[in-house]
Amino acid sequence: MKKDIFLKGFLIIAAVNLFLISMRYDIFSLCLKPFLMSSLFLYVYLNDSFPTKKILLSALTFSWIGDILLIFTNINQWFFITGLLAFLTAHIFYIVLFSKLGTFNPYKKNPLFWIGIILTIFYLKSILEMLVPTLGPLKIPVSFYAFTISVMLGFAWRGFISWNNNARFYILFGAIAFIASDSFLAINKFHEPINNAAILIMSTYLAAQFGIVYGVIRFNSQK
Repeated sequence: MKKDIFLKGFLIIAAVNLFLISMRYDIFSLCLKPFLMSSLFLYVYLNDSFPTKKILLSALTFSWIGDILLIFTNINQWFFITGLLAFLTAHIFYIVLFSKLGTFNPYKKNPLFWIGIILTIFYLKSILEMLVPTLGPLKIPVSFYAFTISVMLGFAWRGFISWNNNARFYILFGAIAFIASDSFLAINKFHEPINNAAILIMSTYLAAQFGIVYGVIRFNSQK
């Protein structure tokens, strides 16, 4: 089907992009970056209508904007800040999306739900303790961003516990990969350099977007 061409296109572009990053062909990898989220956007757009389709498309749109803005981070710090705002908006859309997928099983009395929430809070506390001393004027926006992605993970975990749908594995995987990608980026930028940071950040980011998008599509096809 036509829509599957764009999903396969995303996977091919992602693989080439990661290869270029690993070979340190940074200029060529940056040239491919705008085609990543746009491929996923077209894949979602061409799928049959489902209740959260516009929300998912909005999240991908702001992710695409964030990708473009972060290309120019080395030119001016404001590109990083506006890119952060774009991804913050994307995460808010993901939170809304996960909440609108609903709950099918009781989760508040499930110990696993609370274990996941406690681990998420522990992650938030740990990453802020690590980063805040070196954030300077970015302390408030980065802290709010860390809080937002933690909430996003919390809603993905709530869904994983309550959804009767195999797609929940993809969605949770995507949310965790997003946390990993953003954490690698933040630690590398504000705390200390990470070996092979670029490949770690990009591979987890691409896995995150694929997991969430593919999971949401499967979720609605299995309802």
